[in-house]
Amino acid sequence: MRHHANSATILPGAATASPGIRRAEAGITLVEMLVVVVIIGLMVGISIPAFEAGLPSIRLRGASTSVAQLLSAARNQVERGQVAVLVEVDPAKHMLRYRSIHGEGEDRVELPRGIEIASIAPALPIGSPAARQFLLYPGGAPPMIAIELRNERGAGKVIRLNPIAVAPTVEDLPTRATP
Repeated sequence: MRHHANSATILPGAATASPGIRRAEAGITLVEMLVVVVIIGLMVGISIPAFEAGLPSIRLRGASTSVAQLLSAARNQVERGQVAVLVEVDPAKHMLRYRSIHGEGEDRVELPRGIEIASIAPALPIGSPAARQFLLYPGGAPPMIAIELRNERGAGKVIRLNPIAVAPTVEDLPTRATP
């Protein structure tokens, strides 16, 4: 057996490419990093105003769902617990609540910032207190209640508790001009 001695030894880390061509370094350059940061900044700058424009609608949808759930819970308390329940709607405090006459159940909903109670039906004569109370009692039909919510952009929803319907309904209202 013959052993050939190789006079050229390959050193670890030495370039294996042809002479004159430099091996590319691994990683990214500062310019590439700046381009990525600028692109991310532009995307955030474009998306934040669009997101903020949708917040009032999201708040209105959430508030109307919460009001419908509160009315549904009050009605369930009456039917299942066989107790009278008082539903209070206070536009000045941006709050709705129900409580059992005997103290067995209570719940409240505070409306988020930017959502107001625009009207409560049935309407009362002018000069009546703004806060309203409705009594739900076992064996009786619930009163016809309609609570109109509006956001700062004029969009609105009305939540109705219909004596015939099983659950409260939520309807979209046309947007009205804001002052």
